[in-house]
Amino acid sequence: MTIRKESALLAVMSAGDEWQSWRALRLAGDDPGPMPPIPYQDEIGAFFGPGGSPSPGGAGEALCHLKILGLGSSGPAVVAADWLMEMRTPAEAWLDRPDEVPGFVDDPGVARVWATASAACGLMAVGRDPGPRSVRLLRGEGELEGSFTGGAYPTFAAASLYWMVEGPKTEMAEWGLRWIRENTEEWWGEWERATALTFFGAAGIPAEHATVDQLLDELLGGLPEDGAEDLGLTLRALELSRHFEAI
Repeated sequence: MTIRKESALLAVMSAGDEWQSWRALRLAGDDPGPMPPIPYQDEIGAFFGPGGSPSPGGAGEALCHLKILGLGSSGPAVVAADWLMEMRTPAEAWLDRPDEVPGFVDDPGVARVWATASAACGLMAVGRDPGPRSVRLLRGEGELEGSFTGGAYPTFAAASLYWMVEGPKTEMAEWGLRWIRENTEEWWGEWERATALTFFGAAGIPAEHATVDQLLDELLGGLPEDGAEDLGLTLRALELSRHFEAI
């Protein structure tokens, strides 16, 4: 690991928003006071996706982030989980608009797979039951090489979900995790690795797993000593490092 924790946290505290500074203080071992509002969550619990609209996929990812922070039972997590349950379709799936899907999207149908995989994973991570049909629906989206329809982001979430639902080393999870490890795509950057690790951490996949170990090394090794210009990425990397006990 090349990033220097102390200087990186100081940078976040001095230039980050209230939510980022609060998290940085926690990582530094200080008392940050009451938890502030999360800027990308609205008053009814929804989290915004990349396109700026309420997004089930974004809410699922946010629940996984809160889980690795030890905030899976916090007020923001509870209202987000409630919102997700209200947004579930009769088929026990979730829907997103294509512009709310992170990463590279080449098919509008990817939005449904991403939203369902992420929402179900986030709910499971915080102890809520997404319903058995969502897991069965996602099984039909698994591809022979291990990925799920839509590639990277749906696979990050779906592999983690199957790890929780069917147990460690289950076929669906392991194939997905192997695909992630062996098929890093050219457009993947540090945020793709950080997002994958957020899902893995929330699902309880251990640091010694080959995919976790590889992505964590790539993430931490790819950041400057004083952290990235993107303060959110720096903070997430440090949080993941703490979670997986890499510091």
